[in-house]
This record gives sequence, C-alpha cells and structure tokens, in this order.
Amino acid sequence: MAAKQIESAFAVDSFLVRNGLSQNDKADCYEFVEHHFPGSTIEVAGCQGYCSLTFFVGDDTIVQFRPRTYKLDLLTVKAAREVYRTFAPQTTYVDTLPKSGLLVYTMSRLKGVSYKEFRTSSTMLVRPTEARTTLCKDFAHFLSMGWNTKIDNVVSRGVIGSSLLSRLELLSKQLPLRFRPVARKILKNIDMVGRLPWVLTHGDIVASNIIIDAATGSLVGFVDWAEGEPLPFGVCLYGLEEILGEMTSAGFQYDEDASYLRQIFWTELMSQIPELNQAPTMEAVKMARDLGVLLWHGIAFDDGAINRVVEEGRDIEEIRRLDAFLDIDASTSSSSSLSMCVTEESSSLSDECSRARFYDQRASALLVTNGSF
Repeated sequence: MAAKQIESAFAVDSFLVRNGLSQNDKADCYEFVEHHFPGSTIEVAGCQGYCSLTFFVGDDTIVQFRPRTYKLDLLTVKAAREVYRTFAPQTTYVDTLPKSGLLVYTMSRLKGVSYKEFRTSSTMLVRPTEARTTLCKDFAHFLSMGWNTKIDNVVSRGVIGSSLLSRLELLSKQLPLRFRPVARKILKNIDMVGRLPWVLTHGDIVASNIIIDAATGSLVGFVDWAEGEPLPFGVCLYGLEEILGEMTSAGFQYDEDASYLRQIFWTELMSQIPELNQAPTMEAVKMARDLGVLLWHGIAFDDGAINRVVEEGRDIEEIRRLDAFLDIDASTSSSSSLSMCVTEESSSLSDECSRARFYDQRASALLVTNGSF
C-alpha cells in the first residue's frame, strides 16, 4: 500500500509541475472537495491520469480537476453514456476554480478495479483464463454497442477523425521503414475503411482505463473519455492487445493464452455483428484495426501534442508496441530498406487516387452518420 501511495503522490506532483500549478493550487482542490462533500471519505485516486487530478469521494462519486487545455467535451461524454450506457460514467461539469482556472467535473464511479491493478495485484499473480475469457467477450459486446447505435448529428469529428488522411500520409513517409508498407496499404484503401460505420470511439484504451470486476473478469466499463470521438469502426481494436499482453523490460509480451483469447474475442464479435461474416467488411475492419495501431502508437504524445511520428531510439515503448501489434520482426527490417526506397515513388500515383476517392466521399456529407460520411 505504501508503494501505491508513493506512486500516487508522484503522479499528483508531476501533474502540478506539467501544468504550472503550485501546492496552493493542490490545496484549493482538496478544499473544494471537502467543502462540497462534507462528511464523505475523500481519497486521492491511486491511478492518476496524465491530464487530470482525480479524487474518490465516498463509494459512488469521482471529482476530477482538469486544466482548460484538457477540458472535456460534454457532448462527447454525454453521447458515450447514451451509446455505451453503464460502460461509461455519468459526467457533469461543476465549476471552475478561480485562482488556477482548473475545471471541476463529477463522475459516477465505476465499481471495480483497473485492469492494470488486476494484473499487478498480489492476489492475481496467476491470471485465470476463465476470467479473461469473460473480459474478451464483454469487450466484444461493448464494441457491438457502438456498431448498432447511430450517432447522427450528435458528435462532430474530432482531432483524429478530421485529419486521417494527413496523418496517414505523414506516417507513410516518416515511420521507420518496416512499418511504412502498413501505412501505405491503408492509405490506398482508405475509402474502404471510411465506408465502415463511424462510431463513438474511446480515445485511449489502455489497462489503466479498463475497469473490471476482479472476481469474475467482467467488464465494468471504461474511464477517461476525454479523447473520444467518431471514427471508423475497428480503430479502437488496438485495445484488445492491451488485454492480451503487457509491456515488459524486454518489450511487449503476450500472455500464454493470448491466441486462444483472441479467437474467443473474434468469435463473439462476429456473433454480435453478423455483418462481419462478410469477407469485404471483415477486411475493412482489420484494416481499421491496423489504422488504430498506427494512429495511437505511430504518433507520439508530446504533452498533449499529437503531430510527431515516433522515432527509433526516442519512442522505445511505442516502437515496441508497433512491432508486436503489427507482427513485424525488427531484425529483418534492414534487408527491406532498399526495396522500400525504390517502391515509395511508384506508389504515389495510387495513393493520389485513393485520396481523391476519400475526399469525394467526405464531401458528400458534412455531419458524421452511421455507415457513411
């Protein structure tokens, strides 16, 4: 417990430093919570996010302080609740602190533990396959809710959805050479990906944001919808990898039962979404999955900025995730460098045609609809 408290205190102090806040500003946050929730137990969350300061208040409430730079889109968090129901917390804007300018939100607390805590818990040194089977099935059900729920005219495209082409072009030119063929393949077929339903997509499916019932493995929900936005279905499938493995000092390592659980997940997803049994649709979804991997791990997160392609030697963990998630052997990449350079120019005409088709489709509608531009 002491180690957990130290980690939490470090995360809080790091949040203050990153955002130019003082210890007095932190005290103002404590005072705000104590004043508005008298008599309630108040606990600093053990797992703090990068962009916020979070408190647990009693058994049912979360109070979160966020700099204006990282403010929540209330339409997005409301839509998340409407689409995914209890898998997303009820979120309300409360106030703004006058001195620091921190925005204050309350959220319903999802009852459970983060998947990160589940993995590291001393009582879960051996993670039962049965519990993780339940989690994979529940994750498939969660995704099917997005497919089956229209979000017409509710949430506009966000930072990622409105810049897919420019990001793919950047990735296809600046990623380490071994990853560029993946980016180019998606770029050539972006019109096919774009025809998938555009669904409200969680923007950061990592172990710390997945809340589960530790006893059963059942999915309770997802926290931190700050980066949620409409994207083609399948983009957030990179999150499955976070369930099937974890980052270690040797790189991203999959659990022994990963192949079995992956099969369980896809079987369940296809039963929940019968359209995936059609080969062209499944091909597009798997391409969208690779697009999600590239968008979330091929572009660095630099204090909130997401416009730099990851670099070998600088973004070690992200590169390791790309190698694992795209099933690419880094040791063979050097032999393909020459052929990559030769083929880059020859692929440009095909890329231009794909971009033209994508822009033609996107121009046909200004608002996101389910299954079209």
